[in-house]
Amino acid sequence: MTRSSDTPDAGTLDPSFAEGGVLRLPTPEFTGYYVQTILPLAGKELLFGMRVVGEFEPIGLAKLNEDGSVDMAFGGAGTGLVEFYIKGERLYVDQLCGLSDGGWLVIGTYQSLGLGYGGKYLLRYFQDGQLDRSFGENGLRLLPVKEEQKGVEKKLRVSGWGDGQFSAHGPRAQGRQGAAAVQQLDGKIVLVSYKYPESGPAQRIVLRLNPDGSMDKTFNGAGFAVIELKDIPYDYLNADAVAVQADGKVVVAGTYSQDSPASRGAYVTRFDAMGRLDTSFNGGVVTVPHSELIYVESMAVRQNDGAVVVIGEADVDRVSHGLMFVLTSGGFFDFHFNRGQPLFSAPLPQGQNWLHCALQADGSILVTGTTGGAFIEKGTTALTARFHSDGSLDLAFNRRGFAVFDDAGKYRTVEAMAVMTDGRIVVGGFAWEDGVDWPYIDSGWIIRYQA
Repeated sequence: MTRSSDTPDAGTLDPSFAEGGVLRLPTPEFTGYYVQTILPLAGKELLFGMRVVGEFEPIGLAKLNEDGSVDMAFGGAGTGLVEFYIKGERLYVDQLCGLSDGGWLVIGTYQSLGLGYGGKYLLRYFQDGQLDRSFGENGLRLLPVKEEQKGVEKKLRVSGWGDGQFSAHGPRAQGRQGAAAVQQLDGKIVLVSYKYPESGPAQRIVLRLNPDGSMDKTFNGAGFAVIELKDIPYDYLNADAVAVQADGKVVVAGTYSQDSPASRGAYVTRFDAMGRLDTSFNGGVVTVPHSELIYVESMAVRQNDGAVVVIGEADVDRVSHGLMFVLTSGGFFDFHFNRGQPLFSAPLPQGQNWLHCALQADGSILVTGTTGGAFIEKGTTALTARFHSDGSLDLAFNRRGFAVFDDAGKYRTVEAMAVMTDGRIVVGGFAWEDGVDWPYIDSGWIIRYQA
C-alpha cells in the first residue's frame, strides 16, 4: 500500500520523467519491444517487462532510472536488456512480482503453437538481472495445463546464450492475457491458473508453490485447490485475480456464467491457509449477479482492515463501465463504499474498463484502464482515476478525478500500472494504428503522473 498526497499537480504528467512525463517505445535500445508490465524498485527505479509481437520471439526485461533513462548496466551485457526465450513457444510477460531479497519473479503465459494450449511459466531473477538457476529447473518453472506436457523438453535461451539475432515480426492485435500471483511473507507463491483433468472440461485452480518453485503439498494436500462455487449454477468459470490476507488466507476473484437459464456475475471466494474453502467468508463465496457482460481484472487487500477491493468491467445498457466493489475481511459488502453496492462508473461518455488498481494509505483507490468498448477504435484512450474510500471521485486528482492520455492522435490501450513508494503513478501500454483489416500495435508508451 502506498502513501498519497494532495499536491496541486496530482494527476498531471511528471515533467521530470523522460520527455514531459512520457517515454515512447521502442527506444533505440529496445527496437521491436512493447511494454506489458511494470514493477517499482528501490531507489525510485522501474523494472518493466516487454515482448516482441511475433510467433517465436523473446520477452525482455529492462530497468529505467528515476528520470526515465535506460539503465544500460542492467543485466551485465552493456545493452540494458535481459532476454528470455523458449523454443517453439509464444511467450507473454504478464506480471512482475517483487521478492523480499530484492529480486523478482516474472510470471507469464506460454502458448505451444500448433497445439492450442500451453500454460503458465515463472522465472526468478536476482537483483542484478541474472537468472536464479536454483529456482524450478535451471531458473524456469513451467505449469502446463495438460498432463501430457509434463516432461517435455523445453530449449531455453537467455541473454548471452546461443547465436544469431532475434527478428521482429510485424505487430498485430493480441487477445487478453493475464496472470495473477502474489508472494506470501514466508516466500511461498500463490497464483491462479487452470488445468485439464484426465477427463472433462478445464478446471480453474488456485495453487501454491514453495520458494524454490516446487509444489507446496501442504496446500490442500496436493499443492492446488479446484475453484468451485457452492450452490451457484454455472457453465463457465474464470479465475482472474488472487490476493493473500495478513492471516495467510487466500482470496480469489473471477466471473461465472450459465447458458440456460442465462445468468452471469462476478464472484469472490476464500481459502484458508491450508487450501480449504473458508466458509467463515460469508459462507465461502460472495457474488455480484449482473445481467450483461462482466469481467474481473484485478484485486487488492487493504492492509489496515483486510478489506478486499475488486475491479473490472461491466456493461450497463451496452456501454462498458468500470466495475468496483469492496468487501469486508469477513466477506460482506462494505457499506462505507458506495452504500454497500457495486460501483459502475463511466467518467467519459464512451465508457471504459478498469484493468489495474492500487490502494493508498488514506484509503484512496487508484485505477487505470482503457476507454471505449471491446474493440480498438477511434477515441480509444488511456484513463487513470482516483476514488475516495467511499467510492466518490477524488476531484483533487487532475482537478476532475481522472486523467486521459491520448497524444499524437493514436489509439491508446493500457497494459500496466504501478505506484512508486513516493506515490507517483506509472502507467504503460500500446499505441495502435489503423491497418487494412484491423488496427495493429505501432509503438508503446510509459507515462508517469505526479502524486
